[in-house]
Amino acid sequence: MNCSGCHQAKDASDTLAWIKQPDHTVCTSCHKEEVEGFLTGLHGMRLKQGMTPMQPGMAEQPMKPSAGHAKLTCMSCHGAHRFDTRKAAVEACLTCHDDGHTRAYKASPHFGLWHEEISGRGAKGSGVSCATCHLPRVEFTTPEDETRVLVQHNQNDNLRPNEKMVRSVCMNCHGLQFSLDALADGKLIGRNFKGMPAKQIESIRMALEAEKRGAARKAVGDTDETEE
Repeated sequence: MNCSGCHQAKDASDTLAWIKQPDHTVCTSCHKEEVEGFLTGLHGMRLKQGMTPMQPGMAEQPMKPSAGHAKLTCMSCHGAHRFDTRKAAVEACLTCHDDGHTRAYKASPHFGLWHEEISGRGAKGSGVSCATCHLPRVEFTTPEDETRVLVQHNQNDNLRPNEKMVRSVCMNCHGLQFSLDALADGKLIGRNFKGMPAKQIESIRMALEAEKRGAARKAVGDTDETEE
């Protein structure tokens, strides 16, 4: 890629024209699936309808006043000339969002893991950024029947209900019981998961106990058959 890859395009008369400020349509030429995800979520939904970009000041959730009039495009998080996925994974989010969950992130165990990784002390992939949970990596099959991994840029894809995070995110590190208990604890979510869930989901405990009883009966049955 060089400058013309983003800044030059053919106009209606098939003449090359210089584009001073390329938009998301330029990104589509190389990152089609990522752009489609972005346009599906709240960040990009206005652009998908041909409207002006979404602005943090339009959000119902608390946003930083300093970012109120920022225009959300691909370049809002990635930057046009200094592409930095680490910045996009955390700092870009903290630039706009100002809810309790976001403010608590840098005091959370998740951020501790992220800090260790980016400082070189933690293993690659061991950190937990904002993007780890809200923009998870997913597998998809191309028309050529090839498997690729990409970042799901629709940040709403697993947000409501939050149990949708369990398979794609939480269970990469945690067990099912802990994951569901944590996601059901509103106060723990507000602290960005600093601490332990206040209570267990009863139905999960009952299911696990039933599984144990079934395994015990099966073990006894196997023993009886062996003795015979």
